[in-house]
Amino acid sequence: MKEQYKNLLTELIGFRSISTDIAYQGEIQKTAQWLKNLFEQNKFTAQVVEGYGNPVVIASYIVDPAYKTVLIYGHYDVQPAGKDEGWDSEPFELIEANGRLMGRGAIDNKGQVLVHMINVFEHIKNKTLGYNVKFMIEGNEETGSPNLEKFIGDNLNLLTADFVMISDGEVSGGVPNLEVSFRGGFNSTLTVTVGTQDLHSGLYGSAAPNAVHELSKVIASLYDAECKIAVPGFYKDMMPPDMAVVNANKVIPFSIEEYQRITGRKAMLNQDGYDFYSQTGLLPAIEVSGIQAGYMGQGYRNAIPCKASAKINFRLVKNQDPLHIAEVFRAYIRTVLPAYADFEFEMTDPYDGIIIDTENEYFQGVKNILESIWGAKAILKYNGGGLPITTYFSRLLAVPQVLVPLANEDCNIHGANENFALDYLEKAMNFSRLFLGRQ
Repeated sequence: MKEQYKNLLTELIGFRSISTDIAYQGEIQKTAQWLKNLFEQNKFTAQVVEGYGNPVVIASYIVDPAYKTVLIYGHYDVQPAGKDEGWDSEPFELIEANGRLMGRGAIDNKGQVLVHMINVFEHIKNKTLGYNVKFMIEGNEETGSPNLEKFIGDNLNLLTADFVMISDGEVSGGVPNLEVSFRGGFNSTLTVTVGTQDLHSGLYGSAAPNAVHELSKVIASLYDAECKIAVPGFYKDMMPPDMAVVNANKVIPFSIEEYQRITGRKAMLNQDGYDFYSQTGLLPAIEVSGIQAGYMGQGYRNAIPCKASAKINFRLVKNQDPLHIAEVFRAYIRTVLPAYADFEFEMTDPYDGIIIDTENEYFQGVKNILESIWGAKAILKYNGGGLPITTYFSRLLAVPQVLVPLANEDCNIHGANENFALDYLEKAMNFSRLFLGRQ
């Protein structure tokens, strides 16, 4: 079955299903059709639903109406990737090297959702499937799933299930994880303008305002010396971290040396009293992800920029309203910038943070299986990432969700040489086989 998995993953990764670039629409369509065909070849009823952004693949296999039904979510779209970005191989050609399967989408999310697909296919063949199974695999996760809430609301009949299972993350600490929260947030662009044209730096330098300098004042003021966000009112409505959870997180195995190896960073910036997992899972963040201004071509133009822009990503915790935070931030920008600097602040695709209910039979069943496979106690992980679909499922389907990351922590998600370690794949396949089979 492992060879079959590798063969299918090779085909799936070969599609450049990049949702952030309209130029890859043809590849998006091919990927959705490939998934539909694969489901139908394995006795599923499948369809490709259009009209909600990139197509959504829905597939269903009913063993017995009396059985419980699990809805498995995944996404087939991926982040952009090019060999010149530091990859050791072509990113859309799956390779096996150093005990890892490497390629764009190997874990985010093609490789992880395929683990469940191939195990369901095998159970169908052997007549050992323990659940009715539905798959929902979408193509806009990497762009924030902007149309997914409407899709779910319009198609509740297709998605009816007793619970949801999602595998779309990394295993922290080298022990089994169950994710119990995600941060909300939004992306934004801040553009600062100080004039109508760039100016000669010799004739106007030190006299004319510089848009990069003014933008930098905002960026440099986001955090104080204690690593707290310095925007007034930012923390006002957030749910305070449960200190029992903070202290519990400190038992999660963590190595500063491993952190430095994975991240390439020399330091870790934490608020006092918070470990890495609490800092990223329970507290909000503002991260500048890109800056654009002036001339960056070969040589030097020596001109003072009149305009500068920054892409800013907000990560918010439960009870923080993204729309309110955006207004608070707009007001703050005005207090930092001088009167001669104008600005525009645009936000996109806001979504709320969520804490998952763990008091249900499905969660406990998954926990028991994970612990038997790993031979270690499972930890509850408060995830710093965002997964808007969990908020939509909670609000619209109102059924339990079980979130089981399968990938190794050094998988390089969204980065060069994205990979699925074979020893983690082995555990993932065993978990999926046991959980989805008759128990």
